[in-house]
Amino acid sequence: MKRILIALISFTIYISAINLSAACEFLKEEIGTPVANILEKYDFLNEPNDEDGESLTFMTEYDSFSFCEDSELDNSSIKVFVRQGKIIGTEIIGGYGEASTNKIFNFANNTLGYVSEEVIEDDWVGGISLASFGIDVIYGRVSDSKGNFETLTITKPEFKEYLFGPEVIEVM
Repeated sequence: MKRILIALISFTIYISAINLSAACEFLKEEIGTPVANILEKYDFLNEPNDEDGESLTFMTEYDSFSFCEDSELDNSSIKVFVRQGKIIGTEIIGGYGEASTNKIFNFANNTLGYVSEEVIEDDWVGGISLASFGIDVIYGRVSDSKGNFETLTITKPEFKEYLFGPEVIEVM
């Protein structure tokens, strides 16, 4: 009887781990991956036209459910930054007025494995680095007249400067 119980618990944990890891595979794609290599995996992903030169970053915003099934990301969007045909960063933007729920912070910790020892108060606004290996992960809360919202930016140090500024072109 004890063996059956252990087997059932092990099976349940195994199935949970599979579901957890498949919750948002797109955000686990390596920064620097050529978009052409993953177009078939993600139907909604647009391949930007790189005719305008190598000095531009193309940013497309998607509903989070285009890539992720995780309910922690409901009412959020994902920005994908592409430069020279490669993904150089992603950013999750939470819903207005939902910052105190910590949905994106919890998603980053529990699903993606980016952690912090910081204690975050409900009304806190700012940004912190989350522990990661070889990439920059910044969690933030932004104050807005519509209500505070969460952000999670994932990039590599060498691409960070290309995520903001006049060279970033929004693609619809």
